[in-house]
Amino acid sequence: MMKCTFSAIAILLSIIVMTVLQSCDSPSKKKLPENFDYYAFKDSIKAEKLDTSGPGFETNIFENTLLTPDIDSANALLTRIDSAWHREMAMVEQVDSLRKIWKKMETHTPEELLLLKENTQILDSFLTSKKAPEGIPCSEAGCLIYAHIVKSTQTLYLYLDAVLIDSFAVSTGIGKYDTPTFNVRAAGPTFKRYTSKKFPGGNYEGLGNMPYVVFIKGGYAVHGTTTGNFEKLGTKASHGCVRLHPMNAKIFYELVSLIGLSNTWISITES
Repeated sequence: MMKCTFSAIAILLSIIVMTVLQSCDSPSKKKLPENFDYYAFKDSIKAEKLDTSGPGFETNIFENTLLTPDIDSANALLTRIDSAWHREMAMVEQVDSLRKIWKKMETHTPEELLLLKENTQILDSFLTSKKAPEGIPCSEAGCLIYAHIVKSTQTLYLYLDAVLIDSFAVSTGIGKYDTPTFNVRAAGPTFKRYTSKKFPGGNYEGLGNMPYVVFIKGGYAVHGTTTGNFEKLGTKASHGCVRLHPMNAKIFYELVSLIGLSNTWISITES
């Protein structure tokens, strides 16, 4: 009776694993939203009026002890972390329960131990190799969003699905703050409202001195600048980041928010 029960459990596990493997579709390159028109999207962003009267605009989010950045990507990140944590806990509880059941069983026969080892190997292989990716990892112009910043011309060239769709005047770093070259997928995070702690001062419509920021890597980012720096756009003037006119930064920020950081590549070159 013991052998039949164990064999039934092993067979059931095998069926579950095979079903999951068959149901996982092959990852495919992410596509733009259906009927997406960049120019219509751009016009809608320009026409949108900024409302700073709601919660989250009174203070910088990093000075908020409650850390509730409802309008920022950090909220989605924290939600994903919380969901993943709960999934992990549920899985651990299931595994612990199964182990308790097995410990109460009689000693397994050699055949049962072999079958258990085979099923464990199948499960381990599945869990380590299948991470349910959103799509095939992209790079450079192969990503849906490819931003190429050329320091010699102080211009950001924006490619959408490998097509040059727009360009914006920028300000990269000057002197000892020269912006380094990059050729990476944007690491994030992104924020509508952000104030630099290292280089404070200035504000743009309640959004801090780095509005609509998309972090590239580390402390380097693409972001909007304040009114006093508008006339410097097109020349080197920043402390290392890539400055944009706030409206252009908003367009870029909203586009990245729509398409996703995983499909955004940023390249910074001298020429």
